[in-house]
Amino acid sequence: MRILPLSFAAIMSASTAFAVDDCLIGTWQADLNDLAQIMGGQMNGSATPVGGNVTMTITPDSMINMVINDLILNVVVPDVPAMDVSVRGTSGGPFMGEGGNWSVTTASYDLVGSANVLGQAMTIPFTSDTGMFGGGSGSYICDGNTVTFTSDSPDPRIPRRWSRG
Repeated sequence: MRILPLSFAAIMSASTAFAVDDCLIGTWQADLNDLAQIMGGQMNGSATPVGGNVTMTITPDSMINMVINDLILNVVVPDVPAMDVSVRGTSGGPFMGEGGNWSVTTASYDLVGSANVLGQAMTIPFTSDTGMFGGGSGSYICDGNTVTFTSDSPDPRIPRRWSRG
């Protein structure tokens, strides 16, 4: 009789992990031109990468970790002089990527943004609810050396193109 409760507990704990396609496991580098295009569109302007990098690590135990390392984008929006926007920090959480579908639930998010606008330093607030790298879902295509994500949302929160890091 004692086997039944232990078996149920084992099944329940195993079912909380998401599945991850072997092709997705590892460390990836974001295509910064693609990232700049997404962010420029979200700000109703345009953006060009200047420096930094963004890595994504997907683990076999269904976790994702994004590291934004001194990403600098030159941003042009209407009625404001061009400015360099700097972003750094991390985000991460449970990840599902199987059968061409993906989803991310953000458990940790600490992105910090800043810009110098007309000589004034300003902080740019980011939240996991609306900001880049804040979660989402969609579909993917992985060929071993590149992965392309398509988002279900009209405002992608993860860059589309990545290559092995």
